Amino acid sequence: MPLKVMNILNSDSAIVKRSLNTYNMNSINNNSGLITINEVGDLLMISTSQSVKNWLRAKGISIVKFSKTNFVYEIEVICEIQKQLAINLRRNYPSKWKDMYKLIAPSDSIYELVLIQLGEEIVYKPLNKVKTKGEKDEKLLKELLAL
Repeated sequence: MPLKVMNILNSDSAIVKRSLNTYNMNSINNNSGLITINEVGDLLMISTSQSVKNWLRAKGISIVKFSKTNFVYEIEVICEIQKQLAINLRRNYPSKWKDMYKLIAPSDSIYELVLIQLGEEIVYKPLNKVKTKGEKDEKLLKELLAL
């Protein structure tokens, strides 16, 4: 998140909160998932739009043009940034990096997208533990787990 927005989020001023609401209402990303090149520059802390475009091209992120403004899909930018974090965790903690990344990933969908981009298999953990009441139930459970 850009420093300006982070400062806005941490402030209690009514004027600052109003300007944050204006920022959100004017931003196209609320409806379509698109952000401008300048917003990408704020995320990456890059000041020139040409440098942002070069970064986007290097990462294989396509630029969408509506009217006279260039946009990119926000999810692609976030996944690319998060992918670098996941690669660092995989290098430093090879045995438990997936669990560590899952804890700090912004959302489950971003976690899964990054793993897919890295060519990793997504491991689903059961939400409920099944208790059997008898021998017949145990046999049924083993048959179901074998499928």
